[in-house]
Amino acid sequence: MRILESDRLILKPVEPEDLPYLLEQRWDSDLTDYIIHNPISSYNQQQWYENICRKGDVVMSIFYKENPDEKPVLLGAVGLYDINQRHQRATWKTLRIRKQYQGLGLAREAAIMLLDYGFNTLNINKITGDVFPENKSIITLMEHVGFKMEGRLKQHYFHQGVFKDVVIYSVLREDFRSLMSKKE
Repeated sequence: MRILESDRLILKPVEPEDLPYLLEQRWDSDLTDYIIHNPISSYNQQQWYENICRKGDVVMSIFYKENPDEKPVLLGAVGLYDINQRHQRATWKTLRIRKQYQGLGLAREAAIMLLDYGFNTLNINKITGDVFPENKSIITLMEHVGFKMEGRLKQHYFHQGVFKDVVIYSVLREDFRSLMSKKE
């Protein structure tokens, strides 16, 4: 897996030193309403990290080059999981950005960088993701980068004491490429 870089962002594979901050995000009350997983322990976070390394998931820490004279700021993570080379598909998960950096287009930029890598380097044809229907900001982002809703799964997750629906989105390589060529 390689490092992806734009003028503003660096996406690099998650490393052990990133884990404490990523764990802190999993416990952030502003995020836990929208994250499908519950907060986890540092032990479980370490097991998650070892599992993604073993499985070959592409999980990238997102760094923002806020000031060229300073070390980039770790904002969050984004990933492609359950990569299936035979069927050329993967699952998109884990897009989190520090609250004070939201609204700057950084999440969209990180998503585009990762999707481009998935389609053009990993030869993925279809990337899917699920999201709680009330998570309007992620749905807007997903639609902006080419995802289309495929369906809704009723009471699919038990989250914060209730069963919640989830909407399934996907983007095909050809649709992503077409959308990106129109934006250039």
